[in-house]
Amino acid sequence: MQSTKVKTTGDLMSIALQAEREAIRRYSRLAENMREAGNESAAALFERMVTEEQEHERLLLEWMAKESIVPNPDIGPIRWRDPNVSTTYNEEARDPRYSTPYKALAFAVNNEENAFRFYTHVAAESDNEAVSKYAEILAREELGHAALLRAERRLAFHAERDASLTGPVPDPSTIHSEAELLAIAIRLDRCLADAMSEIITGPPELTTLIQKTQQQIIDNEKALNRIMPNTKELPTDDISMSLVQLDSSDPDIEGESASLDLELQRLSGFCDRSFAFYDAIVESTTEESIMRAAQRLTSTALDRIGILKQVIGNEHASRET
Repeated sequence: MQSTKVKTTGDLMSIALQAEREAIRRYSRLAENMREAGNESAAALFERMVTEEQEHERLLLEWMAKESIVPNPDIGPIRWRDPNVSTTYNEEARDPRYSTPYKALAFAVNNEENAFRFYTHVAAESDNEAVSKYAEILAREELGHAALLRAERRLAFHAERDASLTGPVPDPSTIHSEAELLAIAIRLDRCLADAMSEIITGPPELTTLIQKTQQQIIDNEKALNRIMPNTKELPTDDISMSLVQLDSSDPDIEGESASLDLELQRLSGFCDRSFAFYDAIVESTTEESIMRAAQRLTSTALDRIGILKQVIGNEHASRET
């Protein structure tokens, strides 16, 4: 995995450039494999991704030329580390026999989210102001790419699968302050923690995730109290309506009556909707404090999604052995 300890803008932009070229290489190979297997829909989608990544590469080169940033020749090709997660995001997405537009898009979204997390960590860890600035720009671009892919993935999802695992989310346009965002995040986390606690035979990773979620609730409550000591005055009509929407999106976990796989899929879907909510705020807000808080929350949501996908993958593997 690429180190997030990036020292210069030349190194950062060289990594970004190599990452775009790796995406072009991988998507081109996938498109070719799908075409050879007669999977035209998946092939066409991967070919379109190649075109989009080529455009990203062109814009990146223009940006580097405009800013007089010289690439570092010592930074060679970057190879993707395949996500060791559910087959939906790994083997099936790349297997020409099973791949579908939804699975291909899910695979692409996962890679864009990984890139977003990488640039976010670089921005947070760097002592170089220019590196942090450029990394934040790159992170927002990757988040934008992921948002567009997720929108298409949702359309493909509804075309391919039963829509019963989806549900409503709060309206991002109702968030006008960091305090309001934290209030929603606390409610989201409580819903998630309660739902996870309902799973009777959950794996140990789920217990750890519950503990981390409960700690996140405590941390967000402390942050909210620092911003607004009298939280009773917080809810506006818009926020109250969002909280009502949120309660209705609580994952429907049915204990012993539902399979563990379905329970985990519902939890993953709930976390995915939470990510979409935070993501929309990052994209739409003009307030720096809200944007930074939403970015932190998107990163946490991604971590949770990754853990749940890993658990789902482990469950699939255990059934196959």
